[in-house]
Amino acid sequence: MAELVRSLSGRRSPLAATGSDQPLPIRLSEFAGVADPTVRQLCSLALGGVVTPASACRLALRHAEEVSGPRRSQPPAAAGAIRYELTLAGDPFGEFAFHLRGRGGWIVFAPVTSLGLLPELCPGVGIQACMLVGCGADGRSTVRLLTAKDWHRRIVSLSNGRNRCGSNHILLLGGLPSREPERSSALTEIEQAVHRGGNTRLVFSTLRKRSEAARSIASRNHSREMLAMIELAFPGLVDVPAPTGGA
Repeated sequence: MAELVRSLSGRRSPLAATGSDQPLPIRLSEFAGVADPTVRQLCSLALGGVVTPASACRLALRHAEEVSGPRRSQPPAAAGAIRYELTLAGDPFGEFAFHLRGRGGWIVFAPVTSLGLLPELCPGVGIQACMLVGCGADGRSTVRLLTAKDWHRRIVSLSNGRNRCGSNHILLLGGLPSREPERSSALTEIEQAVHRGGNTRLVFSTLRKRSEAARSIASRNHSREMLAMIELAFPGLVDVPAPTGGA
């Protein structure tokens, strides 16, 4: 693309590579192609130091995409295939976080060193559980399962650098059933999948589940989708048995 622009401009020789990653003086509205109150507020937040200029740019681009109208239709997925929507914030080779959405559930994954990127990806409400992943002295992955309430308390300690549990990565879970007993059943399936992980040790859990939670087909479908996304984000963390007939 850069070579095409250069040739169309009539410049015969390419510019030197030095300085190619230097900041460009451009208004946020011109960069996003939208000039509305949302973009102006993002600009004010960046100027006030609330968010970084890079985060403001990414949020402005996402806002521009949302207000530009319906997306182009995507080609139909193959029979039996599941389509996931991935949103990345930051630099995958540095500080990063990503949001992965399936049919109904979603996860947000980030190293603890990238907590500052979570506001870009987390919805205001809807976090139902959190997995703090670390590494034990035996080399096995350690998992702490927390409720949303416990997670909100823990993030304050993590943000202040008090990482006493030695967690390295964060997985936020949402989109599970909101009613009982389906919610408890889905959480039970996730906890059991962590227990089955051959290289994983569940060291702590504050998930409050009803012991009589029914294993309905709906709750199994929700938990299976969630487990598939966890496996994509952190291979080997959970063990998901092969589906049986009628499941």
